[in-house]
Formats: sequence, C-alpha cells, structure tokens
Amino acid sequence: MKRSLYLSLILLAPLIARDNPFFAADETKKEKITSNCPDNKPQLQSVNYTLPDQARILKEVTFTIQNLDGSIETRKIEVDQSIDWHKSLTISQTRNGANPRATADGSGSADFGFIRFDSKGKRLSIKTSDTLMRHFVLSNPNRIVLDFKNSSVFKITQKDLGASPYVNVVVGNHGKFMRATITLDGRYSYSLSKTDEFISIICK
Repeated sequence: MKRSLYLSLILLAPLIARDNPFFAADETKKEKITSNCPDNKPQLQSVNYTLPDQARILKEVTFTIQNLDGSIETRKIEVDQSIDWHKSLTISQTRNGANPRATADGSGSADFGFIRFDSKGKRLSIKTSDTLMRHFVLSNPNRIVLDFKNSSVFKITQKDLGASPYVNVVVGNHGKFMRATITLDGRYSYSLSKTDEFISIICK
C-alpha cells in the first residue's frame, strides 16, 4: 500500500510542477523594475562648501553624475593647489559655448512659410498643416528628425534657432515627404505631442 502511494506521488509530481520555476509563483511578489530615466530634479543654482580650518591644499575634486540613461559615473578633477580655508568653495553652472548663437532669453524662431518653429527654453513649438508621418533621432551631431506628408518641390533651406538646446533646423523635400531636421547642442531624450496644427517637443 505504501509503495503504491509513493509511486502515485512520483507520477503526479510533473503535473503539479510550475511551467517556469525561475519566476515567482505569486505574481504580486515579483521584483519591481523601475525606469532608468533620471528623476526630475530642481535646476542647480549654486552650492557652497565650507572648508575645515586645517585645510591647506585642495588635491582633487570628485563629481558623481547621473547620465541621461540613468547610469551613474564618477569624474575626477586633479587640482593640487593651495587654498584659503576662510573662503568657501562654490559650485555653479555657466554656459559652455555648445551653442554660441544661443539667445540670452533662451528663445528663437524659424519660419519657412508652410512650417514654423518657435523655441522657448527646452520646448519647441511647430505649426504646420502637414501631417506628421514619423519622428526619430540621429547622432553625431545629435538631431531630431520629423517627416511630414508633403510632396512640394523646394530647395533645402537651413535657418538658425539660436536657443539652447535647439541650434538650427533644416527643411528639405524627399519626394513624397518633407523632412525637418533639428540640430541639438547635446544629447537629449524628448517627448512629442500633437494638437490640431501644432506639435510640441520637449527636450529632457
């Protein structure tokens, strides 16, 4: 009797086994996977650091930064210079010249007649009656490409936007569609939304 019960359990074991033992049986106990995109943080204005009174030489400065893809890396700057501990150290940001034509108020525009681009900060507004077919990014240099349904024949034209992160925009005919290529001053992710004749792009 015991032998029969033992054999029955062995035969039934494959039937009650889970299809994939490498995943949790309880779906609610699965590990939560978060996005790699950096969290939204307030813009850096300035940070002051008060030196200890025994400090005499600043050997190096280390920065730990979070990249666009969420990865973390450390950058080290060798200094090796004398310092006065009575004076605090200040970290702040200045424009690095990536877009030398950038306006002071961060706004710019480019009007091609059938399509118009207006930028303000990291937002770019596009007005056109043409239908957007697709959009994607290219690198080296970093660009956002928009293809519109428009078969009109015209020469390739470039106009400066002069407002970071948007450097310029090139519009050209590609047979059955019109392509607008927006050059950026660095690497960004972006979001795009559409309402009627307006398209809004926000670089992040």
